[in-house]
Amino acid sequence: MSRTASRLLLTAAALLFGLGVLTAGLVAMREPFGLTDYTAIWGLKARALHRSGSLAALFRVDPEGTFSHPEYPPLWPLLLTAATRARLRYDDLVATPLWPALALSASLLAVRAARSMRLAAPFALLAGAAVSLLPYWRRYPGYAEGLLVVFVLAALGEVRRFDEAPGARVRIAIFLTLAAWTKPEGLVAALAASAVLLFARRRRAALLVALSAVLFAAAPWAFVISRLAPSKLPTAFALSSFSVASLADALGALVSDAAPHAGWVAAGALLLALAPATRRACRPVLAWSGLYAAALVASFAFTRLSPAWHVRWSWDRLAFIPVAVLLPVLAEALAECVREKSAPELPSTSPEASRPAAPAPAL
Repeated sequence: MSRTASRLLLTAAALLFGLGVLTAGLVAMREPFGLTDYTAIWGLKARALHRSGSLAALFRVDPEGTFSHPEYPPLWPLLLTAATRARLRYDDLVATPLWPALALSASLLAVRAARSMRLAAPFALLAGAAVSLLPYWRRYPGYAEGLLVVFVLAALGEVRRFDEAPGARVRIAIFLTLAAWTKPEGLVAALAASAVLLFARRRRAALLVALSAVLFAAAPWAFVISRLAPSKLPTAFALSSFSVASLADALGALVSDAAPHAGWVAAGALLLALAPATRRACRPVLAWSGLYAAALVASFAFTRLSPAWHVRWSWDRLAFIPVAVLLPVLAEALAECVREKSAPELPSTSPEASRPAAPAPAL
């Protein structure tokens, strides 16, 4: 790519990056946190924590577990509460600036992940811009996936440093443990990463990630639930609800709802097909994305709700995480496709060129 083209791409990527973060903030501030899941789950829990200062309040606001998912980990409500702690009462408008801050953080972490892949600045910034422009930021302000994607992208930025920095595996474990404190999907992300590391024969790292997420996130929160929950809480998923028919219905609804976006999927697949070096270098990330997505789809076989309804209300939010992770990979594939091939040198016709080369000195 010529220097002029590189500068133009860098300028365009910077403008798109700023546009994405700015519009995420404007949408959130125009309609402060107050959409469905925020009102029924995250904001409700944050208000309860703000008033009582006790984790037990998370279970008292909805003792039957009808709508608030008391079993969800509490990190996002805790951050919402911390953002408004100086006020006498919880205020959604005061917490709302967290949203553009999360969008900016996730976009910068995507740039960092792309730079760890040795991408040139224009393509790395393009990856961050793509993350900031994902519709999720303007469709679901106040939902927990915004925090979840920050931790997952932070872990992604350590993948290429795995062999270079001894602390990379520890940081991956920490980020994915924080993801497990954010949503149940965070635990899935950690276990999927552990499986990929195990398959890559990184046994110690795989064990570290899995044990950290389980021992320092899943197990403590399960203990809190057992001590503070008023009774056995109904959850959206249960082993006793397993049904192959539910999985089939969920797959049908997923295909139907995702069909309008098939063009984007095809474009991404084509870009990867044209970039064999990227596919080889990013094999662990691609494997993680596929495993994570497959685990989430398979979970609908255990849903206690109507499978089609459950998919239609959640599939785009579930897809947000793997899509955000794949965007730096696609930026690397694009860079490979447009990278200029070095022109072969023409043979010289000078007399010196016809002389045999001097033998290399012996070592």
